[in-house]
Amino acid sequence: MSEFVTIYIDADEADIMQQYLDSDGQDKVGTIQTYTAIFSGDVEADIKVCDGDPPFIDAVLYDAGSEVELMEVSDELLGDYEFFYNGKIYTVTLEEGRE
Repeated sequence: MSEFVTIYIDADEADIMQQYLDSDGQDKVGTIQTYTAIFSGDVEADIKVCDGDPPFIDAVLYDAGSEVELMEVSDELLGDYEFFYNGKIYTVTLEEGRE
């Protein structure tokens, strides 16, 4: 069983976020931008662009507000993020918005 959510990001915003991910970043860690996917049952996923040295993507799955799955950190914003939880696959796709 699977669920899929696609989040469309404005092309300019996607470019800015990716340029930031490609930079050297800063020593402090903080969230720059969060993209949230809502699934059925109280399950949601946050795909977060985080400051750091280097900057990174932090992808987390929540059930009823509790963290239940994480992915390895990444440095690419657009694409698929798959989580496996309770026998189900949850997929978030971040795509550049259509003009």
